[in-house]
Amino acid sequence: MKKLALVLFLSLIYPNPAESAIVDRIAATIDREVITLSQIDQIVIVRLIAQRPDESEDDYRRRVLNALIAQTLRYRDVQRFGVEDVSPDAIESRLRVVISRFSSEDEFVAALRRAEQSLEDVRASIRRQLQVENYIDERFSPTIFVSLEEIETYYRDVWLAQRADRGLPPVPLAQVREEIRTLLRADRLRDQVEVWTSQLRASANVDIFAYR
Repeated sequence: MKKLALVLFLSLIYPNPAESAIVDRIAATIDREVITLSQIDQIVIVRLIAQRPDESEDDYRRRVLNALIAQTLRYRDVQRFGVEDVSPDAIESRLRVVISRFSSEDEFVAALRRAEQSLEDVRASIRRQLQVENYIDERFSPTIFVSLEEIETYYRDVWLAQRADRGLPPVPLAQVREEIRTLLRADRLRDQVEVWTSQLRASANVDIFAYR
């Protein structure tokens, strides 16, 4: 069924095969939006999403594709409420993080050439990513509350045990209370974003065809 949908989709783009050639392959479609294999390649080559230690190339590319789908769904929802711009400093700061994934800036520039991307292309991708992150922070962060009881429970049942496993001495709760609060808030924010993204995906027509 998916193959038939892909053929029909391509026939709309290229109604006369004799007069056209396929220059890219479709990795996925989200309603009428298309994600191509070249978009996955660009992210992998430029390392906009870092590969995890011991992560296989196939798993990495699958994760990049899923991230592209999630980002597309989220950005589309953000647009309904008005996309706010981000500061150039924030973009440059994230750009430095991306560049740091390479052994040198020359290696990063070489990767840009291989990916057929410009520095402005990367900045544009980062801007869109930060716009979604800012929206998430504004929408979900104010609703997250972590009680003192929850912090104490985590400290007693998890934090102290983890330090003991690493052979480290215990630290008084007062010294790590805010660190634990930040950790628990981050976990809950991630859970809320996953629920939101799942809802967006369930309400869209998402088809995956290939990841490489």
